[in-house]
Amino acid sequence: MENKTDIVIVNWNSGDFLYKCIKSIFTPDNEPPLGRVIIMDNHSTDGSLEIIAPHPKIEIRRNPVNLGFARACNEGFRLSNAAYVLLLNPDTQLLPGCLTGCAQFMDRHPEIDILGCRLLDDQGKTTPTCSRFPKPSGFLSDALGLSKIAPRLFKPAIMMTYWDHRDSRKVDQVMGAFMFIRRPVFDRIGYFDERFFVYYEELDFSRRLAEAGGTSFFNSDITAIHSGGGTTAKVKAFRLFLNLRSRLQYARKHFSATGYATVWFSTYCIEPFSRMLLLLFRGNLTEIRQLFAGYSLLLKNRIVS
Repeated sequence: MENKTDIVIVNWNSGDFLYKCIKSIFTPDNEPPLGRVIIMDNHSTDGSLEIIAPHPKIEIRRNPVNLGFARACNEGFRLSNAAYVLLLNPDTQLLPGCLTGCAQFMDRHPEIDILGCRLLDDQGKTTPTCSRFPKPSGFLSDALGLSKIAPRLFKPAIMMTYWDHRDSRKVDQVMGAFMFIRRPVFDRIGYFDERFFVYYEELDFSRRLAEAGGTSFFNSDITAIHSGGGTTAKVKAFRLFLNLRSRLQYARKHFSATGYATVWFSTYCIEPFSRMLLLLFRGNLTEIRQLFAGYSLLLKNRIVS
């Protein structure tokens, strides 16, 4: 095992986001600890790979079909032989010293298994990226809109939006857009659960790590840029469908029968109407059509395991 950091990027029609991401990696501040950049392409058709210049440290694997995020990640993880693996979204850019800072921090803190950093949006604003392990009641309060109406009483089911992410701390989960992983973690708990096509796979992974006694840590002193939604912004209905289906898969895997029933009822019987009321209030008719299209896909593709 090389004492380096491999970066795994799953690409699917990410346009020039991928080019900007790669450019941010190969800088004097970030390249010293770099082993390889492994790009797992899920059958992109937008030419995003063609604008990436050949480089001895870049390895591109083209999948014949879109295998999903979790499976493509696992293929990339298995190709890596470095001490650390950074799972990085193509719509992310490393700031100076980011990669070096992560490697040095993990070298000093062997008790930490997964590291996340502070992610900034395109305007330089800190965005909430850490999550907590959800409970069925959290999904119910989200569906009812209580976490928006009374956020002090009802915290969001997953995202830690109530914390400004200005200090470093242990957390349940760091966002999969930037997940710096110590290699022995895979030997300890395995890889991503490939039943999750996309979404919730990193939450499930972090939960399994925590149950095995592992630690995820958020370091606010290390920063990167995350534009967000770069790959799926143009397919909102499909993105909604995938998110809802993965939520139900997560609930079936980790909750009791009663807990799963709560999430199922919230997802199918409450949330469509609360979402529609919010969109009507905002006057966003286009989003309402996307909402119906997303739920139509969910009804046609119900989970079976």
